[in-house]
Amino acid sequence: MPAALQSLIDTHLRPEVARIDREGHYPREFLHRLGEAGVFVAPGRHENLGPVIRSATQVARVCGSTGFLVWCHNASAWYLANTDNAGLRARYFDEVGAARRLAGTALSNPVKHYAGIESLKLTGRRVSGGYEVSGTLPWVSNLGPDHAFAIVFSVEDSAVMAYLTADRPGLARLPGATFAALEGTATFALRFDRVFIPQADLLGLPADRFLRRVQAGFVLLQLGLGFGLIAGALDDIRDADRAHAAANQHLPDRPDALEDALHSLKTRASALASDPLNPSPAYLRSVLRLRLDTAELALRATQSAALHSGARGFIATSAPQRRVREAHFFAILTPSVRHLHQALHRTAETTTPPQLAHHA
Repeated sequence: MPAALQSLIDTHLRPEVARIDREGHYPREFLHRLGEAGVFVAPGRHENLGPVIRSATQVARVCGSTGFLVWCHNASAWYLANTDNAGLRARYFDEVGAARRLAGTALSNPVKHYAGIESLKLTGRRVSGGYEVSGTLPWVSNLGPDHAFAIVFSVEDSAVMAYLTADRPGLARLPGATFAALEGTATFALRFDRVFIPQADLLGLPADRFLRRVQAGFVLLQLGLGFGLIAGALDDIRDADRAHAAANQHLPDRPDALEDALHSLKTRASALASDPLNPSPAYLRSVLRLRLDTAELALRATQSAALHSGARGFIATSAPQRRVREAHFFAILTPSVRHLHQALHRTAETTTPPQLAHHA
């Protein structure tokens, strides 16, 4: 798989990276090709997430935007892999796992809600056969007109998690702000106007219980993006050293030290990814710490690559400049660096399990 996937990346992704980053091109066909190659979370590939993370790393090493899309799709498939709703899983898991249908995650708001950072944006009311949902989600990525995604909405004194497609009546995709990076990620606001969600589309009830089940995998799958950014920054540093090794040797965060740090992170990830449904608070704390350490190393490595590259690294179209922007995005991707610090700090002072979804 690594050699075949690299050939796919070199042929179909690498030539499009500048267009993705600078023009907001969405790499739909490449994502379908990844599905055909069997790199996503899918039936038979969801009990150990290590191979999925390694594939995502290869993609993100070349293009962080596309690496992020890989995570969005993997997270969506991960929800389907773990729902107790067998009918829902049968309808969607095979086609999402093979990327015949592309999918997003849409759980930034509920994850932050259960951490006490913001309130739920979607509200539902019970109707015959299911729920009617209204409200607006500000940012949802990997979202095309026929894509699938998950949501959490409040109902009376509880919350429900559901899975649906973007062509549902009453659902509108709205353009959002222009971002510093990741313009090619099909990111929209979603407005719900009494959207009907049938009982058959429920992923988990109550939502927080289901989120606790999937939260470690949700975070572990993000590591491919971080590892890829670090590996790409190492490529940039070594490329710069071909012409400027004599001057660069005095800079901090040289490639050998960064390589050793990345290897350590990958070793930790390999152990944790083999048991993604481990319910232990200590296990989840290790996952959150690894995610934080990865974000911090990505920031260091991409800044180092820009410094090693000198003026070349300040050109808007350069790989080092792009990766700096992508690493800043990875640092604010839910769970963000500040969210992770909050969760780890909270559990260092109390006996509360370090859950992203900690509300009862």
